[in-house]
Amino acid sequence: MQDLQGLYRIWNEKFRSFSVFAQSHLARVPLGWQDPQGLNEHDAAEDARKSMALFNHHRFALKPNEAAMRAAHEALLAAPVAPSFSKRNATFEGVCMGNRRTCTCNAPFFG
Repeated sequence: MQDLQGLYRIWNEKFRSFSVFAQSHLARVPLGWQDPQGLNEHDAAEDARKSMALFNHHRFALKPNEAAMRAAHEALLAAPVAPSFSKRNATFEGVCMGNRRTCTCNAPFFG
């Protein structure tokens, strides 16, 4: 088992912390993966294909090539990040999506 966010986690000097990215951003930037609906929605089969493509890209293209890894990291940090579903939709089917800035249920946030 491998955590893809761990593989693509990048130290970001600008914020002096690690940056992690959504699967859609990881697939779009280094792989050029286009979301056919343009909605950045989740589909289990599509997510599985993206996961395997990202794992294989890291294993065979980035890990053995430090220059390619550096270029991928720079591209990921430079590319604009699309807003997540929860940021675009404060609620979905009457359920609060738990986004701290758009929360509608007033539930406490921890951590």
